[in-house]
Amino acid sequence: MGKRKSLLLFADYFDATTATRRVVNALNENFDELEFVYWARLGYERDVNEAIFKNIPKKVYKETAPPRSLGVLVQFVKYQIWLLKTLLQKRPNLVIAFTFYTIFPALFYRLFINRKSKVIYDPRDYVAVSYRVNIVIASVIRFLDNLCMKFADFVIFPDKQYFSHYGMFSLSEDKYFVLPNSAEDVYDQLENIDLKALYNIPVEKPLIPILGYFSETRGKDLLFRAIQDDNLSEFHFVFAGDLRDESEISFLSNKSNVTFLPKVPYLHALKMIQKSLVVPQLYDPKLLNNVYAFPTKYFDCLMVGTPMIVSLGQKDVWEEIKQHNFGFGIEYDDYDSFVNILKKLSTKEIVIDEKRLRTFFLKNYNYNLYKLKLANVYKDMYDNIRL
Repeated sequence: MGKRKSLLLFADYFDATTATRRVVNALNENFDELEFVYWARLGYERDVNEAIFKNIPKKVYKETAPPRSLGVLVQFVKYQIWLLKTLLQKRPNLVIAFTFYTIFPALFYRLFINRKSKVIYDPRDYVAVSYRVNIVIASVIRFLDNLCMKFADFVIFPDKQYFSHYGMFSLSEDKYFVLPNSAEDVYDQLENIDLKALYNIPVEKPLIPILGYFSETRGKDLLFRAIQDDNLSEFHFVFAGDLRDESEISFLSNKSNVTFLPKVPYLHALKMIQKSLVVPQLYDPKLLNNVYAFPTKYFDCLMVGTPMIVSLGQKDVWEEIKQHNFGFGIEYDDYDSFVNILKKLSTKEIVIDEKRLRTFFLKNYNYNLYKLKLANVYKDMYDNIRL
């Protein structure tokens, strides 16, 4: 019997999402060959620090363009063509397309080149309601995204938004799986991580982390204002993630109350969350996806027992936070309430029971609760692939 090959397609660095870890864990048990195909958005390959990724072959697209420029659109089109050429060259049996930005070449390959192959679509977010775009454009994108979900062999949803407002076609129950953006419990691996030694982070101060993807719809204005506020001089901000805007890089790297870092290993980011006073997860509720989505960092906070601040418009996640007293909700741009929460937490006027967060995580969101079902999804794909 021939070998079954799986290709994972990413429109960014493969480690930009924690979903990659859980997919690799499940795929390694079922497929003979595994390879990452990704877009190095900063124009260069990064060192692979995590053992789980080290021995996986990688094919990289390195061309880039300035943020918010016409060149980005040009590069996007070129990346689609490059992905299709890569699929023709590699001829995988299974293609896992992460996000809307990789699904078209995957489906073209599946429908017109290798009809024996299978495509799993892992959209991560609902693209048509995740950005500020014209309503006509959003409607077209939503229709195309729904078509991709319909034609894919299997879809992994991060939540149930498809079934409440986003979906346009019915999907049979054996064609999808709702997998929260949670993570495997790695709490016991954090004990010996020394942030002071690794990054010179002043852990004796109340830390406020800004981790991962960052934009105007993720509380940028409020957080930048806080960094400049002399009334918050006792707090230290830690930024770790990919930034492409030179003005933002300049701003953060020149502030004495900010530790500015590039992308850091997942366990190090978790340690930063664990050592923090509170984690801002302020998503603009004008974007429909943000109203219903559960941010990945929400589950990370639960795992390590650190409270969070969300916007009141983040309807679903705020409801759970409020019900269990896991953190705080404010209006998206309510700076005074944000400052008030920081002050009361630092003086212990407000205390959140950290153990309750972790207990809830282990009972409801630990990835091990979902791992077997996800592994079965890939096993079914494996069994149904004709060589």
